[in-house]
Amino acid sequence: MIHNDINYHDLIGKVHSVSDVDELSNILEELKEYPTNNQLEKLFKSYMDDESPLIRCIAFEGLAKSEFKDTEIAQKAIEHLNDEDIVVMSCIELLAEYEYLEAVPYIKNLLRHLDAGVRCTAAEALGDMNCKEQLMDIVQTNKVEVDDLAKVGQRYGIYLLSNESDEIFALNHLIELLYSSNMTASYRAMNNLIAVLNERNRPLIFMAFQEKLKEKKVTGFKTELEDNLKALKGS
Repeated sequence: MIHNDINYHDLIGKVHSVSDVDELSNILEELKEYPTNNQLEKLFKSYMDDESPLIRCIAFEGLAKSEFKDTEIAQKAIEHLNDEDIVVMSCIELLAEYEYLEAVPYIKNLLRHLDAGVRCTAAEALGDMNCKEQLMDIVQTNKVEVDDLAKVGQRYGIYLLSNESDEIFALNHLIELLYSSNMTASYRAMNNLIAVLNERNRPLIFMAFQEKLKEKKVTGFKTELEDNLKALKGS
């Protein structure tokens, strides 16, 4: 795939000429929005071991969008599961996107990671990869979990891995986190509910969103939720 966009070529021209991490990260973030072609894949691969955790994180995020799921990249992502938290999360998401089942034991070990964001992402990944044998482990971690952000990922994973007879119970547990005082957890709960939306659970999720919108306090979250609800009604 060749990009003929002038802005794309301008960004490619700049990327190797900047040394400031913030400037480089901004360029890579913009490039990440383009469909990943061979040129972008090579570029992102060249930054997998960059000295900046932010740049490594963006590199793996960009590679997660590759149409061709390269085993070499997946193995590199596994190597970085002991990296800084932001890098670990981007690597988990890449491995889930690649459906790289060899990574499951490594991701399972991250269910009890010190960082709540990593715990959240690990549980989400196991759900997305349909690792039903990991369900009870996620359930057990959720029982003792104290952080709402981690609970969002765990309850999302539990919902995806549950039997159909347990789905409503699991979905209600995820819906509860729309009301978390942790705004990051609320946003993640909203996005995860949208991700699992189907004809069977649509009425329950719509009702949950509408109830949340009845709150008197006006926030950016409420505005985004309202926009999402309008979009879903139109779909």
